Amino acid sequence: MYPHPPTPRSRGRGWLIAVFAAAALTMIVLAGAMAWVWWSARPGGGETVAFRVGDPTATVSPETVDRVAELLVRRVRSMEAGEPVVTAGGRTVTVELPRDADVEEAVALMERRGSLTVHPVVGLAGPVGEPGAEDRSDAELVLPSPDGSGDLLLGPAALDNGGVASAETEHSPIASAWLVNVAFTERGADTWARMTGEAACHPAGSPERRLAIVVDGEVVTAPELSPDVACEVGLSGGSTAISGAFPEEEASALATLISMDPLPVEVTVE
Repeated sequence: MYPHPPTPRSRGRGWLIAVFAAAALTMIVLAGAMAWVWWSARPGGGETVAFRVGDPTATVSPETVDRVAELLVRRVRSMEAGEPVVTAGGRTVTVELPRDADVEEAVALMERRGSLTVHPVVGLAGPVGEPGAEDRSDAELVLPSPDGSGDLLLGPAALDNGGVASAETEHSPIASAWLVNVAFTERGADTWARMTGEAACHPAGSPERRLAIVVDGEVVTAPELSPDVACEVGLSGGSTAISGAFPEEEASALATLISMDPLPVEVTVE
């Protein structure tokens, strides 16, 4: 017995089934693609890090915790790895990093206070008790010089994060290192011109002709003003470059920190 050839009606039914199957498969593929796009574009997706806000023995207000959360979001965004998911509750701020973020780099950036101050140098001293150590009583702050030449005696800070409008990194082929170019606000530019003008009144080679840029209690650079900077005139360009033989990651972190407000309290990884 031989099979009967398909009738026109059965051929039409088979064609419809094939069309419906193809349409269903297309919808499944499109749904999967849309789900992938949504998943890859959504905030977070990476490691989650919890931070304890402030000293456990001190009271921390909800407003302070919220401010910390806001600043941590801005710091992670500056890494350009994606959008974080940040939640704040009690004394804890939890950060779900973007999936492409470098966890170690992100944690190091978020843990830092980010406090910038600029001080006049009022003297240079060796270790306490050694010959040549100067009187430190007139110094507001005493910190090691970044070049290892001794301790810098610093006067009161006259400039902080609020005087910085922006900060960007730049590679110097001459120094074979990264620089941080700082643009000051109008108020910051006026203060910078006054500070450099006062320092320029001191003779070349004297410590008082230097200004110290301090970040989180560490002098990152303390350059001496060049001879062409005039007394009581100073530098009026409204900008400066911070050089310290920084690797790229450190320069990028420094630019991020000084261009934002510092954290109002310390944070610690839980």
